[in-house]
Amino acid sequence: MTPTARTTDVAALALEYGDRLVLGTVRDVHTAVAHRVFGATRIVGSRVPEAVHDAVAGSVYGSLSRVLRASGTAARSMAARGVGAPVDGSRVGRQVRSAVNGLVGEELRLMGDPQAITMSLRRDGTDIAATPWKLRQAYPDATGHLVVLVHGLCENDESWLRRGPSVTYAERIAADTEATTVLLRYNTGLHVSENGQHLDELLEQVVANWPVAVHRITLVGHSMGGLVVRAATNRATVAGHLWPHRVGDVVCLGTPHAGANLEKAAHLGSRILRFWPQSTPFGAIRDSRSAGIVDLRHGYISADDWEGQDLTARWGLDRIAAAPLAHAEYHFVAATVGAGRWHPLGAALGDLIVHFSSAAGIGRDGPVAQAARLEYLPSAHHFALLNHPRVGDWLVAWINAKPRQTRRLGS
Repeated sequence: MTPTARTTDVAALALEYGDRLVLGTVRDVHTAVAHRVFGATRIVGSRVPEAVHDAVAGSVYGSLSRVLRASGTAARSMAARGVGAPVDGSRVGRQVRSAVNGLVGEELRLMGDPQAITMSLRRDGTDIAATPWKLRQAYPDATGHLVVLVHGLCENDESWLRRGPSVTYAERIAADTEATTVLLRYNTGLHVSENGQHLDELLEQVVANWPVAVHRITLVGHSMGGLVVRAATNRATVAGHLWPHRVGDVVCLGTPHAGANLEKAAHLGSRILRFWPQSTPFGAIRDSRSAGIVDLRHGYISADDWEGQDLTARWGLDRIAAAPLAHAEYHFVAATVGAGRWHPLGAALGDLIVHFSSAAGIGRDGPVAQAARLEYLPSAHHFALLNHPRVGDWLVAWINAKPRQTRRLGS
């Protein structure tokens, strides 16, 4: 049984990372500055002042580090004894847990930390097992058309439920179509290719155990979610799985198909910071980004793209092409904060996270999907795509449209 993540686990994680990254960075910067300051004393042949300084500083930082580690150990012990409220017990707690997973999720998973999220269907803030009985219980009005909403980096299933100027996509789909919305949550700190594998396996289970026969699937991904969707269809096709035969539409909302400019800027910043000894520790903090965040810079969806590579040293223009599903309609939605694509703000900033050309699927080697339909949303930022009335209209229209002929299961 998976341990319950508690507020004491969050406190322990904060203390551990405070020791390793924050205190460690301060110590390293202090050391670099001191080494430069004591250069004059080394010139005259005296290392006594520097040795005394290093001994005192080492003692102080060592003491602080021991306090933080001991406090972290105590918090972990309290969590193991059931002290502290479950993190998933509140919406804020669930948001914090999802954000933490986006930042250090791969490390949490490797450590077996109870805060590491496992991909699962979600309903009313709880996990739903993809078994026949649990699915019948959670979806009593299930239909044969599934609309699967896949969130982005540091988000979760409840990110789609933000109240904005319109009703949510799930509410629109329930009111204006005959489809059933399915939400999920996953660890966005893992490689996109790994989450694609998990989504492939989960959808194979869902289709096999759904209360009624599934005749059509619409996949909708926001930001990183669009890459995960493409990774899942790519992996499922190679593995010969059946559920992709039912996919009628793939919708990508602000997805960085050719990489995310914000992450590229962060990567460049970390490289620049390493030019000076005093700023090198800050570059190390930037280089501690999760595998999922690094994948956003490159737009990677396959393990073949990154295995055996030093991703911290690559800019991210090289990607292995992944063929889209031949029978599915692809819809790429791009937004800009400017009033038009060529408006200075829109041209420079895109939607603040993803540039227009990347969201439109235009890479160095050409379009990601040759026949993809592009929709453009001016004067909108990246997170407005989670709940926007025009996007809701488009989704309803695409869901209600007659799809291309899908292949029969087993063909």
